[in-house]
Amino acid sequence: MKTEVRVRPWHLAVISLSGGAIGALVFAALTPARIESQMDDAIPSFAPLAQQVMPAVVNINTTKNIPARTQRRQFPRGQDPFEQFFGEDFWERFGGGRSGPSKQRSLGSGFVIDETGYIVTNRHVVEGADDIDVQFSTGKSYKAKLVGDDAKTDVALLKIKPEGRIPTVPLGDSDKLQVGDWVLAAGNPFGLSHTLTAGIVSARDRVIGAGPYDDFIQTDASINPGNSGGPLFDQHGRVVGINTAIFSQSGGNIGIGFATPINLARAVVDQLRATGKVTRGWLGVSIQPLGPDLRQALGLGDTEGALIADVIPKSPADAAGLKRGDVVIGMDGKPISEPGQLSRTIATLPPDSTARLRIVRDGKERTLEVKIGTQPEDIVRGRGGSPAEGEDEGGKVSAGSLGLQLDDLTDAARRQLGYGRSVVGALVSGVANGSPAEEAGMRPGDLILQVDRRDVQSARAAAAALAKATPPILLLVRRGESTVFLTLSPER
Repeated sequence: MKTEVRVRPWHLAVISLSGGAIGALVFAALTPARIESQMDDAIPSFAPLAQQVMPAVVNINTTKNIPARTQRRQFPRGQDPFEQFFGEDFWERFGGGRSGPSKQRSLGSGFVIDETGYIVTNRHVVEGADDIDVQFSTGKSYKAKLVGDDAKTDVALLKIKPEGRIPTVPLGDSDKLQVGDWVLAAGNPFGLSHTLTAGIVSARDRVIGAGPYDDFIQTDASINPGNSGGPLFDQHGRVVGINTAIFSQSGGNIGIGFATPINLARAVVDQLRATGKVTRGWLGVSIQPLGPDLRQALGLGDTEGALIADVIPKSPADAAGLKRGDVVIGMDGKPISEPGQLSRTIATLPPDSTARLRIVRDGKERTLEVKIGTQPEDIVRGRGGSPAEGEDEGGKVSAGSLGLQLDDLTDAARRQLGYGRSVVGALVSGVANGSPAEEAGMRPGDLILQVDRRDVQSARAAAAALAKATPPILLLVRRGESTVFLTLSPER
């Protein structure tokens, strides 16, 4: 039997014959109309968006002048073997004696937010620069001056004097981003000017240890050295972030990049533009997250929030009546689920404004009004350490099952740690390796103020309270000039 199959143009036929007969016939027709239909469903090109936004993206080239310096001698003059063999003049010129002035150059990116010439970038791109040049995609270059910067968010604002109108980009709303949304990163990676890459939002609210207000957008859009300070666009061409950092073991992109949310940067930029500096709201508390053991020890159940570990005397928090052990669960009608959220929210409030805090105290909810203060430029950190050796000793006590060595707070320890006579407690003089105390994060020099919310005034009192307490044991510990809550669970 003869079988004939006619295949029209734009069709694909697959024939299987067995024993002179058609065993199976799979026929897939991809007509021009179907191809066009599938193309309509495909991912749209980003070319129109690139044409729209790239003219406002700039390359930033910085130069830092390194002064002449003299290399320190490893040997006294006249005793260096190199100098003895070649002579002092040869050593000074070629042996590393005195080096002449030099210039250190770096690359970065930025974007124009205003026709008058304001440009946003990262602080680390322009930090310490003596000369800043910005270049547009047209090749036009301008000298820029630093209007101001903010170390805590790594944001900087530059100003140029443009000739005529210059392109700008609109700012979006980073709070509306969702995981899976398309984003595009623009910048100057490895000096390859005006590069555009695409990816998605991989995660939000990332804390990477870059600063006190970490709240990064994670993306797999390719970000490399030189992209820093460049914009992260949404699919409508609005800036939703500032490309700031990458996670990489090689120095290049591996699909994990981080951008500062534009909503966080916007408030910083507005202040820099108005005054050249940033003023933040201040509450005056030390806060810490709530882990399962702390929740259990405090009887909080599944409550989420920011635990108040310490209240600075005469601070706005102190004036409002906040206390150690309070848990902030809401602010101005919005929930607070973790400490970073509270810190970021307070920082954005103007000084002298009023906020309403929803807290949990002793298992009951209540609302407090607090007048926001001005964050000090340099908050003093407490000193740590152990008592000086060879001076008067107190009563040493061991809490063996917990891995703690305790001591009374002697006069020598008070001088070493900077504590006044009014401070009392049990001093941690030793922590055993691998013990429950080490697992809880305790360290020599800590001062135990409370065990299960009861004050202790000596090493023996603390040891006795620890022996009677039911795990997890709640401790209030002073560390320098701050306090922190910790939980201890004896080995089973």
